[in-house]
Amino acid sequence: MDEETLSRTLGAIGWESAPHGENTYRTVHETAEGELIAYVRLTDNWLIASIVPFLTTRGDNPFELARWLLRMNRDMYQCKFAYDEDGDVVLTVELPTESLDFAEVEAALKALVDHAVEHRATLRKAASA
Repeated sequence: MDEETLSRTLGAIGWESAPHGENTYRTVHETAEGELIAYVRLTDNWLIASIVPFLTTRGDNPFELARWLLRMNRDMYQCKFAYDEDGDVVLTVELPTESLDFAEVEAALKALVDHAVEHRATLRKAASA
């Protein structure tokens, strides 16, 4: 997969995108849980899509949050939570580019948005309890 193919693929699945640096696109999605901004980056061997930040914590991450993130990582297909260099929570999906086809990209990006909506709602409910 090359950058031109990625751009066409994003358009074909209805993801409006704008270039955001080399081999990276910024996309915005309106959801029931508010706006989601996802960055889709192409490297030599990987297609990486991330919602950064998913949850802003500035590194103040209680043990219970870390345990919850690990449980979600176990149960989610393809997607995973991680901490970025600022200590914030990100949600990401990584696909190897070898033999990558349209259906795989479409399914992975749909899963990213679906998990983001589901888990953002869960975290908001927990924070207000």
